[in-house]
Amino acid sequence: MPRPALRALLAALVAVLVAVVAACGGGDGGGEDMTQGLTPAEILSRSTEAAAEADQFRIAFAVEGTVDVTRPGALPQGLGRLIDGPIDISGEGPVDPPDAASIDASARVSGIGLQVNLTRVGDNVYVGILGQDFQLDLLDFGDLYPTLVGWTTAPQEAGREEIDGDPVVKITGRLDPEKALADLGPVLGASGDVTPAEARRALEQGTAEFWVGTEDLLPRRVHVVLRGDGQGVAEGVGAIDLDLTADFSNWGEVADIPEPQDARPLDPDSLGGLVG
Repeated sequence: MPRPALRALLAALVAVLVAVVAACGGGDGGGEDMTQGLTPAEILSRSTEAAAEADQFRIAFAVEGTVDVTRPGALPQGLGRLIDGPIDISGEGPVDPPDAASIDASARVSGIGLQVNLTRVGDNVYVGILGQDFQLDLLDFGDLYPTLVGWTTAPQEAGREEIDGDPVVKITGRLDPEKALADLGPVLGASGDVTPAEARRALEQGTAEFWVGTEDLLPRRVHVVLRGDGQGVAEGVGAIDLDLTADFSNWGEVADIPEPQDARPLDPDSLGGLVG
């Protein structure tokens, strides 16, 4: 075969390969950057809307840190004995807002290692621990992202990255002490309204980082750091040092979340007894 013809054949083969790779999703993706022209605050707001529309997702989270509980009996629902001291919790599972989730978690609290499953189906919430399912009332994982966005003030763009091959924009901000403590106060046993000055003293450091997909505005990751002192705000709680990371994936993927059978009610005030 003459050299010009050979070169033409090779060029044609290369063109075909490029076309095939592009059809299979290769290259740089070429998706529209939906964050163009939006401020960081608008990106966060649009991402909460996109997450609500996408509905189902999968969450993987990790919480590390310490809570100094000075009076365990002062905290509601037996939490005092559970959260006092070092905390190391990680979990993963599907979430179908607003009322379905199944999270498998490993926890080390009060020096005790536990394997726990948290399942919510409709208005029924169950915690599986030590081979037994108990029914009680707990938080809605679907509220986690919009709640953290709602706490954030003065967001700023901090660069462009990739998570699992997806392009994302990183946004950082500070946590508003009043908004954060308005939500955390009841959990920590705070009584009455917290003044702005008390909130600022209680939350010594509060930062948030968000990674939002540029092609779909869906959240991919959140990192929050909370450091402060609950004295004077929440009865029985002293120093707090917590680090939370949550990854979001499989948006829109339908997952089967069965309701546990033969569960028995659990008195929230006896939660601490589960760890001795």
